[in-house]
Amino acid sequence: MTRRYGTGRVAVGAGVLAGALLAVGGGVVNALDARAVSAQLAAPAASQTLEQAESVDVPLLNTGLEARDTVRLTLASRSEARAALADGEGVALGVVVDGEKREIRTQAATIADALAEAGIELGWDDVVDADLSAAPEDGATVTIERGAREVVTEEVTTPHGSETRETSALDKGETRVAQEGVDGLAQVTSQVHLVDGAEVSRSQLLSIELTAAVPEIIEVGTRVGPAKEYTLSQFMSAGVINWGGYKFTYYSQQVLPGGGLSIPGRHVNADGYVADGDGYIVLANSAPKGTIINTPFGYQGKVYDRGTVGNHYDVYIR
Repeated sequence: MTRRYGTGRVAVGAGVLAGALLAVGGGVVNALDARAVSAQLAAPAASQTLEQAESVDVPLLNTGLEARDTVRLTLASRSEARAALADGEGVALGVVVDGEKREIRTQAATIADALAEAGIELGWDDVVDADLSAAPEDGATVTIERGAREVVTEEVTTPHGSETRETSALDKGETRVAQEGVDGLAQVTSQVHLVDGAEVSRSQLLSIELTAAVPEIIEVGTRVGPAKEYTLSQFMSAGVINWGGYKFTYYSQQVLPGGGLSIPGRHVNADGYVADGDGYIVLANSAPKGTIINTPFGYQGKVYDRGTVGNHYDVYIR
Protein backbone atom coordinates (compact mmCIF):
# COMPACT_ATOMS: atom_id res chain seq x y z
CA MET A 1 0.00 0.00 0.00
CA THR A 2 1.26 3.49 -0.86
CA ARG A 3 0.47 6.71 0.92
CA ARG A 4 0.33 9.88 -1.19
CA TYR A 5 3.77 11.12 -0.25
CA GLY A 6 6.57 11.98 -2.72
CA THR A 7 10.03 13.48 -2.83
CA GLY A 8 11.22 16.73 -4.39
CA ARG A 9 12.98 16.07 -7.69
CA VAL A 10 14.01 18.89 -10.04
CA ALA A 11 16.16 19.04 -13.15
CA VAL A 12 19.41 20.90 -12.54
CA GLY A 13 21.06 22.23 -15.67
CA ALA A 14 22.32 25.52 -17.05
CA GLY A 15 19.41 27.93 -17.21
CA VAL A 16 17.03 25.37 -15.68
CA LEU A 17 18.26 25.80 -12.11
CA ALA A 18 17.30 29.48 -12.02
CA GLY A 19 13.82 28.71 -13.30
CA ALA A 20 13.41 25.96 -10.70
CA LEU A 21 14.37 28.29 -7.88
CA LEU A 22 11.85 30.87 -9.06
CA ALA A 23 9.15 28.22 -9.47
CA VAL A 24 9.42 27.05 -5.88
CA GLY A 25 9.64 30.49 -4.33
CA GLY A 26 7.12 31.97 -1.89
CA GLY A 27 7.35 29.84 1.26
CA VAL A 28 9.65 27.14 -0.24
CA VAL A 29 13.28 27.51 0.85
CA ASN A 30 15.97 26.18 -1.47
CA ALA A 31 18.10 23.56 0.30
CA LEU A 32 20.38 22.50 -2.58
CA ASP A 33 23.74 21.10 -1.68
CA ALA A 34 26.15 23.82 -2.81
CA ARG A 35 28.64 21.29 -4.11
CA ALA A 36 26.01 19.52 -6.25
CA VAL A 37 24.91 22.87 -7.69
CA SER A 38 28.42 24.05 -8.47
CA ALA A 39 29.11 20.77 -10.27
CA GLN A 40 26.05 21.28 -12.46
CA LEU A 41 26.91 24.88 -13.22
CA ALA A 42 30.53 24.07 -14.12
CA ALA A 43 29.59 23.21 -17.74
CA PRO A 44 28.87 26.14 -20.12
CA ALA A 45 25.19 26.91 -20.43
CA ALA A 46 25.34 26.88 -24.24
CA SER A 47 26.63 23.29 -24.30
CA GLN A 48 23.73 21.82 -22.30
CA THR A 49 20.30 21.22 -23.77
CA LEU A 50 17.14 20.43 -21.83
CA GLU A 51 17.43 16.79 -22.90
CA GLN A 52 21.05 16.65 -21.61
CA ALA A 53 20.22 18.11 -18.20
CA GLU A 54 20.51 15.61 -15.39
CA SER A 55 17.86 15.17 -12.72
CA VAL A 56 18.91 15.01 -9.08
CA ASP A 57 17.08 14.70 -5.74
CA VAL A 58 16.67 18.14 -4.23
CA PRO A 59 15.29 18.45 -0.70
CA LEU A 60 13.01 21.47 -0.49
CA LEU A 61 11.67 22.81 2.77
CA ASN A 62 8.10 24.10 2.70
CA THR A 63 6.95 25.65 5.98
CA GLY A 64 3.33 25.24 4.94
CA LEU A 65 3.52 21.43 5.13
CA GLU A 66 3.41 19.11 8.11
CA ALA A 67 6.76 17.79 9.27
CA ARG A 68 6.15 14.31 7.80
CA ASP A 69 4.73 15.47 4.49
CA THR A 70 6.55 15.99 1.20
CA VAL A 71 5.32 17.12 -2.19
CA ARG A 72 6.71 16.04 -5.52
CA LEU A 73 7.79 18.97 -7.68
CA THR A 74 8.48 18.01 -11.28
CA LEU A 75 10.15 21.02 -12.85
CA ALA A 76 12.17 19.05 -15.40
CA SER A 77 10.84 18.26 -18.84
CA ARG A 78 8.50 15.25 -18.99
CA SER A 79 9.15 14.61 -22.65
CA GLU A 80 10.86 11.27 -21.95
CA ALA A 81 8.05 10.09 -19.66
CA ARG A 82 5.42 11.12 -22.18
CA ALA A 83 7.27 9.39 -24.98
CA ALA A 84 6.88 6.14 -23.05
CA LEU A 85 3.07 6.37 -23.24
CA ALA A 86 1.26 4.29 -25.76
CA ASP A 87 0.54 7.04 -28.28
CA GLY A 88 -0.59 10.61 -28.60
CA GLU A 89 -3.97 9.72 -27.13
CA GLY A 90 -2.43 8.49 -23.89
CA VAL A 91 -3.06 5.25 -21.99
CA ALA A 92 -6.21 3.73 -20.51
CA LEU A 93 -5.99 3.53 -16.72
CA GLY A 94 -8.61 1.88 -14.53
CA VAL A 95 -9.35 3.46 -11.13
CA VAL A 96 -11.37 1.75 -8.40
CA VAL A 97 -12.53 4.38 -5.91
CA ASP A 98 -15.62 5.27 -3.88
CA GLY A 99 -17.35 1.99 -4.67
CA GLU A 100 -17.03 2.16 -8.46
CA LYS A 101 -14.53 1.52 -11.21
CA ARG A 102 -13.70 4.32 -13.62
CA GLU A 103 -11.58 4.30 -16.75
CA ILE A 104 -9.58 7.38 -17.57
CA ARG A 105 -7.38 8.12 -20.57
CA THR A 106 -4.33 10.16 -19.76
CA GLN A 107 -1.06 11.47 -21.10
CA ALA A 108 0.16 12.39 -17.61
CA ALA A 109 3.70 11.41 -16.69
CA THR A 110 2.71 10.01 -13.27
CA ILE A 111 -0.24 8.26 -11.72
CA ALA A 112 -0.57 11.13 -9.26
CA ASP A 113 -0.95 13.63 -12.12
CA ALA A 114 -3.41 11.34 -13.91
CA LEU A 115 -5.63 11.14 -10.84
CA ALA A 116 -5.45 14.90 -10.35
CA GLU A 117 -6.40 15.52 -13.99
CA ALA A 118 -9.39 13.20 -13.54
CA GLY A 119 -10.53 15.19 -10.50
CA ILE A 120 -9.84 12.36 -8.06
CA GLU A 121 -8.61 13.90 -4.84
CA LEU A 122 -6.61 11.95 -2.27
CA GLY A 123 -6.77 12.42 1.49
CA TRP A 124 -3.82 11.91 3.81
CA ASP A 125 -5.33 8.70 5.20
CA ASP A 126 -6.24 7.23 1.80
CA VAL A 127 -4.40 4.07 0.76
CA VAL A 128 -3.32 3.56 -2.88
CA ASP A 129 -2.08 0.20 -4.14
CA ALA A 130 0.32 1.76 -6.66
CA ASP A 131 3.36 4.03 -6.67
CA LEU A 132 1.96 7.49 -7.34
CA SER A 133 5.27 8.63 -8.86
CA ALA A 134 5.25 5.82 -11.46
CA ALA A 135 4.12 6.33 -15.05
CA PRO A 136 0.63 5.02 -15.89
CA GLU A 137 0.59 1.70 -17.75
CA ASP A 138 -1.98 0.93 -20.40
CA GLY A 139 -4.64 -1.43 -19.03
CA ALA A 140 -3.46 -1.21 -15.43
CA THR A 141 -5.87 -0.69 -12.52
CA VAL A 142 -5.25 1.48 -9.47
CA THR A 143 -7.30 0.87 -6.33
CA ILE A 144 -7.88 3.66 -3.81
CA GLU A 145 -9.20 2.91 -0.34
CA ARG A 146 -10.69 5.92 1.41
CA GLY A 147 -9.26 6.42 4.88
CA ALA A 148 -10.75 8.48 7.69
CA ARG A 149 -10.26 9.05 11.41
CA GLU A 150 -13.11 9.68 13.81
CA VAL A 151 -13.27 10.41 17.52
CA VAL A 152 -16.09 8.50 19.23
CA THR A 153 -17.33 8.46 22.83
CA GLU A 154 -19.33 5.51 24.12
CA GLU A 155 -20.27 3.72 27.33
CA VAL A 156 -18.37 0.47 27.76
CA THR A 157 -19.03 -2.35 30.23
CA THR A 158 -16.12 -3.06 32.55
CA PRO A 159 -16.08 -6.81 33.36
CA HIS A 160 -15.86 -7.64 37.06
CA GLY A 161 -12.99 -9.64 38.43
CA SER A 162 -12.98 -12.66 40.72
CA GLU A 163 -11.26 -13.23 44.06
CA THR A 164 -10.73 -16.46 46.00
CA ARG A 165 -10.50 -16.52 49.78
CA GLU A 166 -9.86 -19.41 52.12
CA THR A 167 -12.16 -19.97 55.08
CA SER A 168 -12.15 -22.44 57.94
CA ALA A 169 -15.94 -22.19 58.08
CA LEU A 170 -16.16 -24.68 55.19
CA ASP A 171 -14.81 -28.19 54.91
CA LYS A 172 -11.80 -28.68 52.69
CA GLY A 173 -12.93 -28.90 49.06
CA GLU A 174 -16.19 -27.01 49.62
CA THR A 175 -16.77 -23.61 48.01
CA ARG A 176 -19.42 -20.91 48.14
CA VAL A 177 -19.96 -17.49 46.60
CA ALA A 178 -19.62 -14.95 49.40
CA GLN A 179 -20.18 -11.93 47.13
CA GLU A 180 -21.78 -11.75 43.71
CA GLY A 181 -19.77 -9.95 41.02
CA VAL A 182 -21.20 -6.88 39.29
CA ASP A 183 -19.86 -5.36 36.05
CA GLY A 184 -18.88 -1.69 36.02
CA LEU A 185 -19.47 1.03 33.44
CA ALA A 186 -16.99 3.47 31.85
CA GLN A 187 -17.21 6.33 29.35
CA VAL A 188 -14.47 5.74 26.78
CA THR A 189 -13.30 8.18 24.10
CA SER A 190 -11.31 6.63 21.24
CA GLN A 191 -9.87 7.55 17.86
CA VAL A 192 -11.13 5.13 15.22
CA HIS A 193 -9.29 4.50 11.93
CA LEU A 194 -11.63 3.61 9.07
CA VAL A 195 -10.80 2.33 5.60
CA ASP A 196 -13.69 2.42 3.13
CA GLY A 197 -16.04 2.76 6.09
CA ALA A 198 -14.77 -0.33 7.93
CA GLU A 199 -12.93 0.00 11.23
CA VAL A 200 -9.36 -1.27 11.03
CA SER A 201 -8.02 -0.03 14.37
CA ARG A 202 -8.76 2.19 17.33
CA SER A 203 -6.75 3.80 20.09
CA GLN A 204 -8.15 4.88 23.45
CA LEU A 205 -7.79 8.56 24.25
CA LEU A 206 -9.69 8.85 27.55
CA SER A 207 -11.61 6.62 29.97
CA ILE A 208 -13.85 7.87 32.80
CA GLU A 209 -15.22 5.38 35.32
CA LEU A 210 -18.97 5.83 35.78
CA THR A 211 -19.66 2.81 37.97
CA ALA A 212 -16.96 0.73 39.67
CA ALA A 213 -16.99 -3.01 39.07
CA VAL A 214 -17.64 -5.22 42.12
CA PRO A 215 -15.50 -8.38 42.22
CA GLU A 216 -16.97 -11.83 42.78
CA ILE A 217 -15.65 -13.39 46.00
CA ILE A 218 -15.48 -17.17 46.23
CA GLU A 219 -14.69 -18.79 49.57
CA VAL A 220 -12.81 -22.09 49.59
CA GLY A 221 -13.03 -24.30 52.65
CA THR A 222 -9.92 -25.36 54.58
CA ARG A 223 -11.54 -27.08 57.55
CA VAL A 224 -10.63 -30.72 57.95
CA GLY A 225 -13.55 -32.40 59.69
CA PRO A 226 -13.76 -35.77 61.35
CA ALA A 227 -13.98 -38.91 59.27
CA LYS A 228 -17.43 -40.20 58.37
CA GLU A 229 -17.64 -43.50 60.24
CA TYR A 230 -21.42 -43.79 60.16
CA THR A 231 -23.92 -42.87 57.51
CA LEU A 232 -27.27 -41.42 58.52
CA SER A 233 -28.96 -44.71 57.61
CA GLN A 234 -26.59 -46.63 59.89
CA PHE A 235 -27.15 -44.07 62.66
CA MET A 236 -30.93 -44.32 62.39
CA SER A 237 -30.76 -48.11 62.22
CA ALA A 238 -28.62 -48.32 65.35
CA GLY A 239 -30.57 -45.63 67.24
CA VAL A 240 -27.63 -44.97 69.57
CA ILE A 241 -23.96 -44.50 68.68
CA ASN A 242 -21.26 -44.54 71.36
CA TRP A 243 -18.12 -42.97 69.99
CA GLY A 244 -15.12 -41.05 71.34
CA GLY A 245 -16.53 -40.89 74.87
CA TYR A 246 -19.85 -39.48 73.62
CA LYS A 247 -23.31 -40.95 73.29
CA PHE A 248 -25.30 -39.83 70.24
CA THR A 249 -29.02 -40.14 69.63
CA TYR A 250 -31.09 -38.37 66.98
CA TYR A 251 -34.31 -36.44 66.63
CA SER A 252 -36.04 -35.55 63.40
CA GLN A 253 -36.82 -31.86 63.07
CA GLN A 254 -40.28 -32.95 62.01
CA VAL A 255 -40.79 -34.32 65.54
CA LEU A 256 -38.63 -31.78 67.40
CA PRO A 257 -38.70 -28.76 65.09
CA GLY A 258 -36.82 -26.34 67.34
CA GLY A 259 -38.40 -23.45 65.54
CA GLY A 260 -37.32 -20.95 68.15
CA LEU A 261 -33.64 -21.82 67.88
CA SER A 262 -31.31 -19.14 66.56
CA ILE A 263 -29.46 -21.11 63.88
CA PRO A 264 -28.00 -18.78 61.22
CA GLY A 265 -28.08 -20.32 57.78
CA ARG A 266 -30.16 -23.25 58.96
CA HIS A 267 -30.56 -25.95 56.30
CA VAL A 268 -30.49 -29.70 55.73
CA ASN A 269 -27.10 -30.70 54.33
CA ALA A 270 -26.37 -33.29 51.65
CA ASP A 271 -26.16 -36.12 54.19
CA GLY A 272 -29.52 -35.30 55.80
CA TYR A 273 -28.37 -33.48 58.95
CA VAL A 274 -29.73 -30.12 60.07
CA ALA A 275 -26.76 -27.73 59.83
CA ASP A 276 -25.95 -24.04 60.23
CA GLY A 277 -24.47 -21.71 57.62
CA ASP A 278 -20.93 -22.70 58.62
CA GLY A 279 -21.56 -26.42 58.11
CA TYR A 280 -21.83 -27.49 61.79
CA ILE A 281 -24.57 -30.03 62.45
CA VAL A 282 -27.04 -28.98 65.14
CA LEU A 283 -26.77 -30.62 68.59
CA ALA A 284 -28.80 -30.45 71.79
CA ASN A 285 -26.95 -30.77 75.14
CA SER A 286 -26.49 -29.15 78.53
CA ALA A 287 -23.13 -27.68 77.48
CA PRO A 288 -22.99 -23.93 76.77
CA LYS A 289 -24.57 -23.00 73.49
CA GLY A 290 -21.95 -22.69 70.76
CA THR A 291 -19.87 -25.61 72.12
CA ILE A 292 -18.26 -27.51 69.22
CA ILE A 293 -17.37 -31.23 69.33
CA ASN A 294 -16.27 -33.85 66.82
CA THR A 295 -18.79 -36.46 65.69
CA PRO A 296 -18.45 -39.74 63.78
CA PHE A 297 -20.84 -38.49 61.06
CA GLY A 298 -18.30 -36.56 58.96
CA TYR A 299 -19.08 -33.15 60.51
CA GLN A 300 -18.36 -31.25 63.66
CA GLY A 301 -21.40 -30.47 65.77
CA LYS A 302 -22.40 -27.26 67.55
CA VAL A 303 -24.75 -27.00 70.52
CA TYR A 304 -27.83 -24.89 69.76
CA ASP A 305 -30.47 -26.46 72.01
CA ARG A 306 -31.04 -27.97 75.43
CA GLY A 307 -32.28 -31.50 76.14
CA THR A 308 -29.64 -34.04 77.08
CA VAL A 309 -26.86 -33.71 79.66
CA GLY A 310 -23.27 -34.74 80.17
CA ASN A 311 -21.75 -36.70 77.32
CA HIS A 312 -25.12 -37.43 75.74
CA TYR A 313 -25.90 -35.40 72.59
CA ASP A 314 -29.03 -35.30 70.49
CA VAL A 315 -28.42 -34.78 66.75
CA TYR A 316 -30.97 -32.92 64.59
CA ILE A 317 -31.74 -34.69 61.29
CA ARG A 318 -34.17 -33.97 58.45
